[in-house]
Amino acid sequence: MPEQKSPRTSLLWLFFNPFGRISREPYWLAFGLIWCVLFIALNTTIGSLSPSYTSSGSTEVALAQIYQDMLMTNPLLYPLMLFTNFMVLMLVAKRLQDRGITGFVALTLFLPFLNLLVPFIVGFLKSESGPNKYGPYSNSRPMRRKK
Repeated sequence: MPEQKSPRTSLLWLFFNPFGRISREPYWLAFGLIWCVLFIALNTTIGSLSPSYTSSGSTEVALAQIYQDMLMTNPLLYPLMLFTNFMVLMLVAKRLQDRGITGFVALTLFLPFLNLLVPFIVGFLKSESGPNKYGPYSNSRPMRRKK
């Protein structure tokens, strides 16, 4: 029987498709890319806020006020955070599937405290060796069954 090749993977598949498997290395690299994008966006927003807070002379400012000012300064910050959270959800789902666990467990990202803990725990789990029902090997899409 001829060997069936797995469909090609891409960045679109990595960040926007919940099906397939990824190993620890691409998971952490993709996670790092997401954090770099968020850092750049937050750094530019905070940089534009700094003069208004230092010129007022007040050292006590509520965190909620800073957050509100950041969103008013950069209205694209909130959609960017939602967008990156979606990408983290897709990464965690694929990482769980690499371990042989259903991707629905990734919905724990919507629970307080677990949303901080789950991505790091999942990133340190070892991959399941050999094929499983989510793909033939790590860093692969699931194969379609022939009719």
